[in-house]
Amino acid sequence: MKTYSLKHLSNRTVRSGLTGLATQDRDTTAKLLAYIAEFDARKLFVPDGYPSTFAYCVGALHMSVDIAYKRIRAARAARRFPAIFEAVAERRLTLSGAVLLAPFLIEATSAELIVAATHKTRSSSCWPSASLDRTCRRWCRRSSRRANWPRGQLA
Repeated sequence: MKTYSLKHLSNRTVRSGLTGLATQDRDTTAKLLAYIAEFDARKLFVPDGYPSTFAYCVGALHMSVDIAYKRIRAARAARRFPAIFEAVAERRLTLSGAVLLAPFLIEATSAELIVAATHKTRSSSCWPSASLDRTCRRWCRRSSRRANWPRGQLA
């Protein structure tokens, strides 16, 4: 049985462990996005009887609706703009940031927007531009009202 009590560890060990696991988590997240993107592109959910990647992630992988939605949106954006994979793995871009940027990314400006969003949070007042910030905030408010996504929403 695994134990999750860390009371016996020194402060230095806890700090080091937290930093290491956070780094590992981002790399794992980027790899997970790559697998979701490929799974989605190949429609590998169909042989298992699921109508969409979203339904597969929730039903077969037991992801929460929110987590499945965010990872699929980020994975689809990263498939179109592979710099997102690296930005997530290198802790420059969060999943929320990738999801917020996705609707605005085009080939000509994607690299610039990803750089501008580096180390920004969703609530940051320092998004890449004021107009993008206003648009993203409106988009976030709209999408946060959709608490229960229909099964085929992300098909």
